Order: sequence, then C-alpha cells, then structure tokens
Amino acid sequence: MKYNKGHSILSAQPGWRNPMRAKIYRFVLLLLLIAAPACSFGASPQPTLPPTPLPTPEPEKVTITWGFWGDPWEVAINERIIKVFEADYPNIHIETFHRPYDVYFKEMRAKFAAGEPVPDVLFWSEVPVDVPKGYFMDLSPLMQAENYTLDDFFPGLLTHYEVNQGVYGLPRDSDTKVIYYNKRLFNQAGLPYPQNDWTWQDLRQTSLKLKEAKVAPYSFAFEVNSWWMLWMWQNGIQIFDDTLFPTQTDLDKPAAAEAVQFFADLINVDQVTPPYNMLLGSENIASLFKEGQLAMAFGNHALIPAFAEVKDLEWDVVGLPQNVRRANVAAGAGYVIAANTDNPEAAWTFLKFLSSFKVQAIFAEAGVAVPALRSVAQSEVFMEQQPRHNAQVFLDEAEIGEPTPAFPGSSDIIELVNGALTPVWQGQQDAASAISQVLPQVKDILAKVQVKR
Repeated sequence: MKYNKGHSILSAQPGWRNPMRAKIYRFVLLLLLIAAPACSFGASPQPTLPPTPLPTPEPEKVTITWGFWGDPWEVAINERIIKVFEADYPNIHIETFHRPYDVYFKEMRAKFAAGEPVPDVLFWSEVPVDVPKGYFMDLSPLMQAENYTLDDFFPGLLTHYEVNQGVYGLPRDSDTKVIYYNKRLFNQAGLPYPQNDWTWQDLRQTSLKLKEAKVAPYSFAFEVNSWWMLWMWQNGIQIFDDTLFPTQTDLDKPAAAEAVQFFADLINVDQVTPPYNMLLGSENIASLFKEGQLAMAFGNHALIPAFAEVKDLEWDVVGLPQNVRRANVAAGAGYVIAANTDNPEAAWTFLKFLSSFKVQAIFAEAGVAVPALRSVAQSEVFMEQQPRHNAQVFLDEAEIGEPTPAFPGSSDIIELVNGALTPVWQGQQDAASAISQVLPQVKDILAKVQVKR
C-alpha cells in the first residue's frame, strides 16, 4: 500500500472512510482515554498503616534496704525521704535497717566479715578503713557511664570517698560542731552571749557564772567518746601525722593529756556539766537542752530538729572555743553501696537520689546536716532555715575543719582510747596516766598498718 504525503495511518485504513464508523471509533477512543487515569488510580496500592506498637513492659519491681544510724528525729526525716523516692520511682521499694550509732558499725562490720546479708545502701563514715576489705562497690564505672560529676561537692568532704583511684561513696554532710546556747538562760543570768572568738577559759568562766546564777542544773555538756580528738587538735596536737597513712602519733605529748584533763575537770572539779553517764550520746544532751536543764550544748547540725520541736526554746549557735588554735571537723558521713548487693542499678539510683539537691535540701530544711553540696549550703534553704539562727557559723567552722583519722586500725585506736579515758571522765584517774597505759597498743596498731601498706 502506498501512502500519500499528508495522510495519517488511520486515514489510510479503508474502514475510516465511513463517517458514522469514524464517529463510533472516536467515541470509544475518548472513553478509553477518560477511563485510563481512573483505572490507574484504582490500581495503585493503598498506604500501609503502621503496626500497633506493643505495650512497654513495666519495670520489674525490686526491694532494697537502706541502713543508717541516727536519733529519732533523723529517722523520721529518712522515712519522709523514702516516701518521696518511692513516689518518683514506684518500681523500687525501700526497707530500712536502723541501729544506734554506738552499735551500728560493730554490727555491720561483723556481718560483712561473716559474709551475711547487709543493707544495699548504707550510711557510713570512715570509708577508707573498709575499702581494702572489699565491702563497698566502686562507683567510678557507673559515674563514667552517666557522666556523673562531683563538681558541686565541697572538695574536702570527698577525701574519705576517693580511695585508690576509685570512688566508694558520696558525702551527705559535714559533721561540723558548734555550741548551742539557751538565750533565755543567759538573759536570766545577766550574761552576754558567747562570741565566735571565745576561748577555753571563756567557756569555763561562763559555765561557772551560769552555775553561780543557778539558772539551770548544768552549764555545759559535750560527748566524751571520740571527740577528745577535737580538744587535742585545739591544743596543738595532730594525734597522727597522716589521717590515711599514719607513721606515728603524738598522743604521748603533754598537750594531748592536758586537753583531755581540761574538759574532765569541767565534769569533776568545776561540776558544771552532767556526770559521765549522761555524756555518752547526743540524745541525752539534746534532751537536757530541750528541757531547759542545760545552758550550752556541744553538737552538730542534726540537733536542730529536736530543738525546733520546742515552741518556747530560744537558742542560737556559736563557734567552738579555741585554745592554742582553732579547729573543727570537716569530715562527715555519706552513702555507700554494698559490694555484694543483688540490685546494683536500683541501689545506684537510690544513692544518686540521696545525694541530689532535692534530698540535700530536705535535710537542710529539716536542720539535720550541713549540706555536702555547695549549691544547697549557699542557698536560702540552708541559710534561712527555721527556726532562724546564725547558719553562717556552720559554714565558717567547716572552713577550719580537719578530716578525722580513717585508716585500717583507726577505729580500733579510737575505741582503745575511749576505754582508757572512761575513768578520767569519771574522776578516777588523771589523763596523762590513762593515755600512757594504752600508748604501747596504739603504736603496735600503727606498726601493723605500716606492714600492710
């Protein structure tokens, strides 16, 4: 077939020459063109809906135990903190293990040594003593994994927790000591309030004048056990040449015995303090002060909740009296995790909570402690807590604080000296002879420490 120039292929077909047939073909073609997009649209796949997500399983509920010592008002605050924690972390239940301070460490160390169950998280002091025994978990890996920093803690308080390149706990507080005084009793005696630059002799003379005024049965009270170290520091004695790695002691220097004798004479010669059996713990001293039976009380920040309970008790605080030099305690207590805990993640979560601004603010507001966190100590929560008092005294005294001995054997030495000084506080022996009797044992313990290093 020949195609003429200008003709289309369709026009070349014989059937297309019929006008009616051409119209029909055109109509069918038009229908096909209209239907094509619709068919194409109908054939396209429908969008697929995402699968319904499976419900997230609830975290497994665990129970851990928190071990601590403390006076009744401290225990009540701890119970409050547990309620706050469990509200924030409903999958972790906290049980408590409480013992008085004078038996807490003996019982815990006995359990550790025997391999018996112990609390998962423990309130603890003298951490370096027990780190070599493997009692506590090194927190460094957990901290590094979360980029957890210690920048907000007072550096001096970390000394007892950073051991051998590890971190074995976090501090709760500074155990700074002050003198509480009853303003009403001083007013009744016509005496000025103590000032921060006062001395041992000022303390003695003030106590005698209060006694003479007969405004209260007792003028002054202090804890006899362990805190003889503080009086020795103030009298120029270091006791040990190093708090963590000692090589020698100066307990044999006359100034050590003189410090003890001065305070023993307040009990037995001047008779301005309660008798020995009433000076064995802070609870007895706090009770006397609350009842208006005592004008001045040696103690730490933890006494404030007890005093705040008494509506008409008017009191304030002053720094410790000084002798050869000023001295106080910088070290306090903190929290550790038992190395054998079955729930390290839950224990770490709880320890971080205890060391947070939120909880330290609760302790500060309740008056339990001088915070270990700068941010809390310098906040209104601490500085303007109720009842109003000179909170700055605690921070000023912390600046001159010194760490307590914390080496293997230090608790044995303290216990040894505590026992030797009992007849001194009771007025049955002089301090010099009592200390000399235990010096050989003290030096023997130090020698053993050197061998173990």
